[in-house]
Amino acid sequence: MRRSGTYLGWNLTPAGFHAGQVCNYVGGMIPFAITLAERLATGDPRLSLQERYGDHNGYVAAVTAAADNALAQGYLVSQPDHDALIAAAQASNVLR
Repeated sequence: MRRSGTYLGWNLTPAGFHAGQVCNYVGGMIPFAITLAERLATGDPRLSLQERYGDHNGYVAAVTAAADNALAQGYLVSQPDHDALIAAAQASNVLR
C-alpha cells in the first residue's frame, strides 16, 4: 500500500557499520498517521491524513489544487503530466 508522508533526502542507518549515522545513499519516508487517534498514540506532531484532507475526495482536491498551481507556475510543462498526477490521486487508496 502506498502511503503519503514526509519524504527525506537522507536516512539513518539502523544497524551495522554505519549504525546511527546519516546515510545519503537513499532517502527515507516517514508515513503520516491515518487518524488523529493513531497520531496521538505515536506522538507524531504532524497532522494525520484525516486531519489534512478529511476523506479521499479532500485528498484528490488537494492534489488537484497543487497540480493546477504547478502547471500555472510552469513547474509542470504539459497538461498530460498534470492530468496524470490527478488520475493517480483518484486511483490511490489514500483515505478509502
